[in-house]
Amino acid sequence: MRLARIIGHVVSTVKHKSLGGWRLLIAQPLDGEGKEEGPPQIVIDPFGAGIRQKVLITSDGAEARKLVGDDRSPARWSVLGIVDPEGELAI
Repeated sequence: MRLARIIGHVVSTVKHKSLGGWRLLIAQPLDGEGKEEGPPQIVIDPFGAGIRQKVLITSDGAEARKLVGDDRSPARWSVLGIVDPEGELAI
């Protein structure tokens, strides 16, 4: 589980069938001090996070594949919850 900031939307004309209908976002992982850490990740967003919002993300591919309902999906990263401005987790 990692803290990240949403920095963009993914637009794709061709994608794996398991990702059809899912909102895909670009999340920049953050370190404990809120500084960028590592490369941005494409995440599945079931919660409706907005640009610049902080979220919790997971790289648990099994959970992402369970979320999209396809054991053969290439999905790996997903949003676990949105962190509100006061630092509380809103699931």
